[in-house]
Amino acid sequence: MTTSEVANLFKQYVDDADVTFMSDADAIMFLNQGYREFFSMVCETDSEYFSADAVYLNVNAKFLNLATTAAAIPAGDIIMGQNVAANDKRLYRLYRVSQCETNGAVRYYLQPSRSEVEMRNDVNRYMLRGNELLFSDVVQNVRLEYLGLTDSLFTSANIIGVGTFIDDLVMFHDLIALLACKHYMIKDFATNPVLVGQMEMRIKALNEYLSTGRNWGGNNGVVGTDELTYLGY
Repeated sequence: MTTSEVANLFKQYVDDADVTFMSDADAIMFLNQGYREFFSMVCETDSEYFSADAVYLNVNAKFLNLATTAAAIPAGDIIMGQNVAANDKRLYRLYRVSQCETNGAVRYYLQPSRSEVEMRNDVNRYMLRGNELLFSDVVQNVRLEYLGLTDSLFTSANIIGVGTFIDDLVMFHDLIALLACKHYMIKDFATNPVLVGQMEMRIKALNEYLSTGRNWGGNNGVVGTDELTYLGY
């Protein structure tokens, strides 16, 4: 489904023609909140689905401000703070940080730290503190692997016409509309039991699909430790 198809489905579900009660701006707000919840649900089950990379060159420091420093790859992207652009991917969860080559190829991974004290007393460590990425040593080129969120997927321009491609989870995009309806019901001080039941059923179906894995048989193996230990970092 595209953004316009999801928006039309949402309007069909709520069946509210009174624009004084729900304007287009309200609909866009509900749809974006529905998408953010959909994004979070997917991420909690399949941590790699919305993965993104950002490469920073010539850092030459023990810290990197992700709210003010633009990435070199993708060029110009800012991933945290108030300057995240519409097409940039906001950092939702940071997974891996590595020292890299100028083309982004990984040289070696750094280990995450829970505290600044732990980080400063060791080598090849990093820590995310607010919008700043801190390092135990001076770094040159850094690659971040993270979950990237599109802040406002739905806009006044793409809820009409052909719309915009969302992602490949097309069989579950009705859930975005259902989640948007949940926020509409909060505003309306009303509950639709049929809609709530459908939403719960679709959430369960999404989780079952992602738990099975898109790569059939890929979940047959079990790793009984965290990824860093498993890889020997």
